[in-house]
Amino acid sequence: MLNSVKELLCKSWPDATKDIGDYSNRERNFFLAGMFGQNIIYAVVGSVLQVFYTDILIIPTIAVSMIMGISRVWDGINDIIMGTVVDRTHTRWGKCRPYLKFVPMPVAVTTVLMFLPITSLPTGVKILYVIISFLLWETLYTLGDIPLWGVTSLMTPDEEKRSKLISAARTISSIGSIIVVAFYPIKDAFGAMDLGLFENTGKANSDLAYFSEPQGYLLAVMAIALFGGILFRLPFAFIRERIAQAPKEKDTGLKENLRLMWENKLFLRSLASNILGCTKTIMLSAGIYFCKWVLGNGGNETVWLIKLGGPFLVGMIIAMNSSTAFAKKFGKKKVYLVSSYLNAVPYILIFLIGYEHLILMGIMLFFGGFLTGLTTVYNTTMIADSVDYMEHRTGKRNDGVFFSGLNFTAKLTAAITAIITNLVFSAVNYTDTINTLTQNIADASAKGMDYTLDFASSYPEITSAMLVLITIIPAAGCILQALPIHRYFLDEKQHAQILEELEEIRAKHSSLK
Repeated sequence: MLNSVKELLCKSWPDATKDIGDYSNRERNFFLAGMFGQNIIYAVVGSVLQVFYTDILIIPTIAVSMIMGISRVWDGINDIIMGTVVDRTHTRWGKCRPYLKFVPMPVAVTTVLMFLPITSLPTGVKILYVIISFLLWETLYTLGDIPLWGVTSLMTPDEEKRSKLISAARTISSIGSIIVVAFYPIKDAFGAMDLGLFENTGKANSDLAYFSEPQGYLLAVMAIALFGGILFRLPFAFIRERIAQAPKEKDTGLKENLRLMWENKLFLRSLASNILGCTKTIMLSAGIYFCKWVLGNGGNETVWLIKLGGPFLVGMIIAMNSSTAFAKKFGKKKVYLVSSYLNAVPYILIFLIGYEHLILMGIMLFFGGFLTGLTTVYNTTMIADSVDYMEHRTGKRNDGVFFSGLNFTAKLTAAITAIITNLVFSAVNYTDTINTLTQNIADASAKGMDYTLDFASSYPEITSAMLVLITIIPAAGCILQALPIHRYFLDEKQHAQILEELEEIRAKHSSLK
């Protein structure tokens, strides 16, 4: 078994390095397997880590906000540097593939390190450890994420096949988000195993004799990170870069790359839309808190994550699979704008009607997920289109740099949403409340007693804050993300012409070699 895993991680199949024409279904499937592996790791870090910080390590919410802010300042520098590094990479494996060989397993290891249950350490030491481990993970993740997305523009010069590949990648990355729902039953199963390694922390509204939240988090993350890291490693062996790299003497440095990014107005508008619309994702991260405490009363959050997260993810996946057809019929820009404005409606209705009407809430979340799915795919394809646009204008193809922008905005938006969430929680004294509540649950469990909790009635102020976080704030992001796209000027006809001319230029250069 161990030898088979080792062979899987180390081998490079011959058909990954020879000219085999356009990408095959088999190649596409292994790329998507890697995308799935990467995204189950990212989903756990993006959605579960903050809950681990605030509810398990009991780090003050204001400190979590500062940690996220510091890490994203580094990310802003790190992403552009790593994008430049990728674009200046020349190996027998290509430009992006080498990073897909060496980075995935270190990402898996550092993921586990972030979830070490250092609950007994002083708060200051915990905060320092969180900063160091988080920055280390961010650096390694960037070094794998930029090449994984960047290779989508290198696997084929065909616009339609690339759009389908990106649409499939976005669909798979959304399916990877299901791990957030699956994480909690996995965590609970590991947490209920009395291994004699962790203290009994108990669980509200539960008759379990033993349950350890720190143990559950650590073992669940270990299993998911190992599985995700192995899948993340697969694209190196099975995919091929088909668009030839420019010679080394045409490589651009960091200063030149920054200039090219600034000149690419299509790229900047896509980036601005991503950033302005970032508060949409608060619904996902704050939704975990809402399901855990308001609906699950500190106990069985899994049922509620399935009931409410399920419709959202189903709607998103359906939209991502339909995005190419919508773009063909109406154009990406038009669908993007209409979807963005309509996307605010479901969240506003949930706020006005209230969360007690769960069936209606599920229907609204389905439509919210559907409209989110369309804009998510189009934002990525717009960035890929902007790479073609700049190659046509300047003769330089900087996939790594421009896709580092996608990576940067993903992390920046995660930071902004975390900061907003934690500032709201700080205003309603969340940390002290949860710290006391957690201790009461543990004390009751130690005495062999059940701890019954009705969170919404006991803590109405925190409940209201959570409701605003999953409705009004995401609605604002839906509207704001549309504003920069009104001036997005590249339509499908112009892009097709650019691709046709680029093919002629590449064919001419190839014949001169």
